[in-house]
Amino acid sequence: MAIDRIGTTVITFTGNIVLARLLTPFDFGLLAMVAIFTGIAYNTSGCGLSDGLINKQHPTELDYSTVFVFNAFMGLVFCAAFIFGADYVADYFDHEELVGIMWAIGICFFINTLGFTQETRMRKELDIKKMCIVRISANLSAVTLGIILAIKGYSYWGIVSCRIFLSVFMTVFYIIASRWIPKIAFSMKSFKELFQYGINLMWAYVLNTISKYISTTALGKQSATSAGIYSQAQKMEEVPFGLTESIFNWPFFAVAANEPDPDRRKILVEEMFQWLVLLNCTAGLLLILLSSPGFRLLFGGEWDSAIPVFRILVVLGVAMSLKLFFQTVMKLHNRTNLIRNLTIVEVLLQLVALYIAFPYGLLPVAWSQAIVALVIMVIHAVFYCRLESTSKFRVFLSGLKLLPIPIVSFLITAIGYRFWNPVIYPVFNCILCITAYSFCFIALMEIFPNPIYLKYRNVVIDSFKKARL
Repeated sequence: MAIDRIGTTVITFTGNIVLARLLTPFDFGLLAMVAIFTGIAYNTSGCGLSDGLINKQHPTELDYSTVFVFNAFMGLVFCAAFIFGADYVADYFDHEELVGIMWAIGICFFINTLGFTQETRMRKELDIKKMCIVRISANLSAVTLGIILAIKGYSYWGIVSCRIFLSVFMTVFYIIASRWIPKIAFSMKSFKELFQYGINLMWAYVLNTISKYISTTALGKQSATSAGIYSQAQKMEEVPFGLTESIFNWPFFAVAANEPDPDRRKILVEEMFQWLVLLNCTAGLLLILLSSPGFRLLFGGEWDSAIPVFRILVVLGVAMSLKLFFQTVMKLHNRTNLIRNLTIVEVLLQLVALYIAFPYGLLPVAWSQAIVALVIMVIHAVFYCRLESTSKFRVFLSGLKLLPIPIVSFLITAIGYRFWNPVIYPVFNCILCITAYSFCFIALMEIFPNPIYLKYRNVVIDSFKKARL
């Protein structure tokens, strides 16, 4: 899973940098405006049935075929909705370019739904190696072709084509890798069983999508450039926290759902919480240190206005990552209705905060969303404590005691940064920040060892030893 996510992240991250060098914030802003529609379609089309398949102990072939038929039908529905709604979206944002973008996204979305069930089947069976090959191959092919189109002068179509090619390659490769061809069969009994579990998750996913993209959609009405800047900062923030989500939290749900011993599962949950707190806060502080030299090194001066937005969104990223973990625990307890209700509260708070902050510009909008994310994380933590039958003080203390070392490492590196920043180039600045921060963190952890740190350090050391043998 780590190879999969790191590999795909490196590919998309590199492709994003190249495209940002070739294109403008306006080009990225066009796609950012309609990202909310794509996300809603993606999460609504499955109605949470994939989570139902994963949660079910022994899904049948009829279960998988039922989900495939439903996904394909919903893919057609949303494809038609994108095509017929393209003119209305373009008129609302006053950008005629969005008509072609909406058509392209609608068609590739239908193609994408044809591979959803194969992906779910491989995920249920923990066939991670094949999934890794599929995802890396599809992303590399799509990004390469998109960059070629951008170089040839197709402007924003270089970004759009990445989505189109990725949908095609992902679907084809999943079908080949899974070696499973669904039957055209539909069972209402199977659908009702999976739907009952998944419907609340569907609404939660849809609302999470609105929560994620509402800011860029609102800013797009104000300015395509502002939407592009916010979108680029958001993409950069999502890279590290997306890795922790997919490497740890995403497979954690599949593993914990298959753990029959409740005591063992409780231990897994507690250890994962502590690990995510340590990992996310450590990564977040390092990202803040790297924000200024990193953006200038990767994107150039044209994207400088995204730096303060990125710093604010790092706070949001830490909060959202922990919130998603708490939601995973709720799924393990079959409290999908609770996830739905809390997500409704989250979106309402975000809309209120956005309404208040929108007239004041880009940075207040970013701060409004970060503050809401922190509030929602705390609310989720309260329910997490109830479900796991643990005290709020214990959870708070277990998270808080992991923070001093990352904070001290950050402060030491920040002091050094003030001295060396004016005299060295951005590339060496980044290297020096990473080196100093890592050295301080590891040294302090070795002097004041933490069980979670020691556990994962030993896992890494053992892996290297086995690789050498």
